Amino acid sequence: MIDDARSQAIGTAHATPNPFGRVWDAFLSGGQTADGRHDTPYWRAHEGPYAACIVRVPADVLQPDLNALRGELERLDGVRLHPDYFLHIMLQELGFIVEHPTRPDELTPARLEEFAQAAVGAVASMAPAAVSVGGVNSFEDAVFLEVHPGATLRAMHERLFDLAAIPYVPAYPYLPHCTIAHYDGSVPAAAARAALQPWRDAICGDFEIAEIEVVTLDTATPYPVLESYAVIPVGF
Repeated sequence: MIDDARSQAIGTAHATPNPFGRVWDAFLSGGQTADGRHDTPYWRAHEGPYAACIVRVPADVLQPDLNALRGELERLDGVRLHPDYFLHIMLQELGFIVEHPTRPDELTPARLEEFAQAAVGAVASMAPAAVSVGGVNSFEDAVFLEVHPGATLRAMHERLFDLAAIPYVPAYPYLPHCTIAHYDGSVPAAAARAALQPWRDAICGDFEIAEIEVVTLDTATPYPVLESYAVIPVGF
């Protein structure tokens, strides 16, 4: 879930040809960081797993910059780093898997299977795409790596959104990125800006997007293994 502050930053970003620059400008002008941790009481209260459609980001292609950046962030109290296995680009959130949905962010196992099957056709005509990961940027609640170019990912998101189980239109445009850490709300914004500024233009690595993946997440742990439900080749 993305909070109102992040939604506003992304929405403002898309009013300009340089959306990531606008997000960074918003962070520079912000007065404080916010708690961006996803494992809220609401998240933990669900017995069923959470499903999403993602692109995995291989941590090894981001080295050695990723570990050096993590070292800088570890010096800030109130930052929670994402482990290697959790690095991903979100394409489409799907919802909590339950037998009898009662909320917009819930879906049945059968509906998840329908989505996975329909996603095959959604990306079949698309070609694998090479992307660069970086520079470093930040929302009010999370540190992330930009993904360039974003055209292919935005096209994937648009096709998958039409298939998604969550029936509402979000208030923010899609901005492809890989989150590497969340703030807990206690980090002084000035300290975070000082730590990130030297990395602003750093390209950490490149890789080819040849497949997307439907995964499920155990809601009982903060950073669960992304369990593979379906691997879908791009342009097979």
